[in-house]
Amino acid sequence: MAKNFVQNGNTILLLNAGSAAIASGSAVVIGNIVAIAITDIAVQDTGDGFTEGVFQLPKASADVFTPGAAVYVSDGTAQASADGGVYAGIAWEDGTTVVNVKINAGAAPAVTESGS
Repeated sequence: MAKNFVQNGNTILLLNAGSAAIASGSAVVIGNIVAIAITDIAVQDTGDGFTEGVFQLPKASADVFTPGAAVYVSDGTAQASADGGVYAGIAWEDGTTVVNVKINAGAAPAVTESGS
């Protein structure tokens, strides 16, 4: 094995610097990626988060996702708009109150400017 191998990159260490516990299964934004908390993480404690896979996330009620559409996360909720959100990955399957998201898949779509 390569001498500089660190890990597969399927998980990342999460530090809960907030004022409430992070629940297992919650989407956590870390810089430009989204991780899914594997276990509950108490305030000022650390835990691991998945950085790969397909996860069911609560979604904004008005949003409809087609497979392969870009998904953004804001305050733990999936949304179709990039406004106020961080790119989370691509929609795998849409539901009534949740969307299955392949997290950190692909690249965030380019932002286009209107009115030019």
